[in-house]
Amino acid sequence: MKTRTVTAIIQPLQDGVPLYPSVTTEERITRAIELMVTFNLKCIAVTRGAKPIGVVRLADAFQEMGLREAKE
Repeated sequence: MKTRTVTAIIQPLQDGVPLYPSVTTEERITRAIELMVTFNLKCIAVTRGAKPIGVVRLADAFQEMGLREAKE
């Protein structure tokens, strides 16, 4: 099974996205999902080195993994 990293679904950086928690470009999408669910976030910052370079949205991460968000 191919390892999917957040690089596959990164979006442009958005104003107001907190830098903690964050994931690096080399981290797995499942790690980004884990952090977003734990911290109740809809998106998470992606960093390279110490510099924020983009975001990953929870909906995009679920879609990339073949999952769907549960509707409340």
